[in-house]
Amino acid sequence: MVGFVLTHMMIGYACDNCNIYLNLSPNDYRNSVGVYMRQRQLFGTYDLFGEMIATRHTGHGNDMAFWGENVYETYQTYELRGTYYLRDKWNFSAVVPYVQNSQKIGNVDRYIAQGIGDPTLMTAYQLINTKKDTGKVVFSNRLTAGIGLKFPLGKTDLSYENGIPNLDLQPGTGTWDIMTFATYTFKYKSIGINFIANFRRNGRDATLYRYGFTSNATSNLFFDWTTKASTIRFLAGTYLENAKMDATYSDYYQNEQRHDDTGGTVVFANGGIQFFTNAFTIFGEYQYAFSSQLNGYTQLLTSNKINLGITYNF
Repeated sequence: MVGFVLTHMMIGYACDNCNIYLNLSPNDYRNSVGVYMRQRQLFGTYDLFGEMIATRHTGHGNDMAFWGENVYETYQTYELRGTYYLRDKWNFSAVVPYVQNSQKIGNVDRYIAQGIGDPTLMTAYQLINTKKDTGKVVFSNRLTAGIGLKFPLGKTDLSYENGIPNLDLQPGTGTWDIMTFATYTFKYKSIGINFIANFRRNGRDATLYRYGFTSNATSNLFFDWTTKASTIRFLAGTYLENAKMDATYSDYYQNEQRHDDTGGTVVFANGGIQFFTNAFTIFGEYQYAFSSQLNGYTQLLTSNKINLGITYNF
């Protein structure tokens, strides 16, 4: 399960570097290999009081030729994922991302930054499990908790003729990050509800810059339509992202300078469909941002996110 679960959350906040996608699957206790795609759309206006002022997290330079133009950014991540189960209760997952981010200001395609991102290793343990297979029993109740570590292998210094993209657009973050997560599922017959919570503690990069700590929470109602050979799951709910302010340090231990134009909260309406067979899992999910409370004036707003994937179970 948490192989597929590890597909929602680390989907970031005003950037796409903050958490990882987690979801839930009836094909639990199966080793798996999968390919996933997640996309985030952001928009805003390039003006005297906006994006050009910030330099790292939300910076867009200081080019007067773009003043008054609309800004659009697209964050796309393609992931290769593998999950291995050990005696049902333990599972181990590895995520290797390929990132393709782009920025358009007015009619100018300013940047397309792409490359291998930061890989993540995760492990999870099932604390409570009333039934082993939620797709074949009347009632199930399950709680899982886990921890993950992200490695700073993606590039953070890509440059182009137009300049150097801000840190959000870069494939990597340059930091070692730790994440913890928990999932809870309750199901009665074909109807159920699941909750997913995630917290990520971001490290400091070589310049002593640190993304704000992030936490995410998902709640979905779902309905399973099951035949002899497959299950179709329909789900709907809400997804919340929260990020603290970024900070820069004059030395490694103290003198923290927080960046007022970073961090905040975004709330999404969430809807999706998942198709399960014995060997494959296919899913699609759309998330619409209906509430954004961001700090400062320089951050772009999120319009929507899309999550897609296919997993082979064996």
